[in-house]
Order: sequence, then structure tokens, then C-alpha cells
Amino acid sequence: IPGDELARLLRPCLPHLDLLIANDHEIGGIAGIPTVRNGETDLAACRDAALALLEKGVRQVVAVHFPGGAIMASRDGRVVEMPSVKVPKSANAGANGAGDAFAAGFLYGWHEGWSAEDGLRLAHATAAASLRHITTYGGVESWSNCMAIANGWGWHETLRPIPMEHINETS
Repeated sequence: IPGDELARLLRPCLPHLDLLIANDHEIGGIAGIPTVRNGETDLAACRDAALALLEKGVRQVVAVHFPGGAIMASRDGRVVEMPSVKVPKSANAGANGAGDAFAAGFLYGWHEGWSAEDGLRLAHATAAASLRHITTYGGVESWSNCMAIANGWGWHETLRPIPMEHINETS
């Protein structure tokens, strides 16, 4: 969906949302801030977009995810950045459903009262586990299995932009 259409549809909903989870393209469209430049995630722009959407009415948390990590901003002014899992190229069957898996993991951690860091780790772990299967459901595992898979593959040390066309080339 084009960014201006996302903004038109979603901005009126923002004051009714406790939580908003979006990818780097979506968050930019909703906020009206270019967040992807030349196919690469602009980390500072994603952070600005998350904060802008809190200002526009999201009540508690905005989380932005992209292949290299995630940024979460909360109403209390806290911003947390979390690098993603080092998914081996051989384990990546496709990204179909990975964003939904990220959201499911984050929502689980949020519902359970986990710290922002632990919720983002689980979100990345569930997304990484989902990459192992081409369908949206084939990589579904328990949260503890997702964490074990992610910990086995390891974590990137820093938040980094990864162009989508290179996602299958990264480790």
C-alpha cells in the first residue's frame, strides 16, 4: 500500500491503539517520513517515525521491524534498539509471514509483562524461526524453541540496515 494511503487509513486510528507494530516501509508511510532510501532502512528515520506516531496518538508503544533489527519507542520516552538474529543463508526458505511472526512474538512478550528487550528478542526469534519455511505457518514453534533456535544461530552485535535484496545473503 502506498505511504499516503497508509497514512490516510491509519492516522485516524492511532489514538485508539495501545500498540503499533509495523515494518520500516509501513512506519514511514504512516508517519509521512521517508524511512527507506535506495532500498536501505534509514535507522534514524525509523526512530523519528516511531516517536512521531506516539506524538500523533499511539497510547503506549510503537515497534518498527526490519531485517537488521527493530526499534521500539514507548510513551515514557524510552527507545530500545535490538539487532536481529544471524539467520544462516541455508536456513532461509523465504520471508513470507516473518513480519507477522515478529508481531506475534512481540505481543506475547508484551502480554506477559516482559521487558522491552526480552520482547524484542522473542520477536526477532519468532521471525527468524519463521524464515525456515516458505509458508506462513511451517516455522511456527513454541516461544522457547524459537529462542533456542535464535540463540543457536547467534545475534548481530549492532543494529544495521540490510537492503531487502540482500537478506538471503546475510548471516
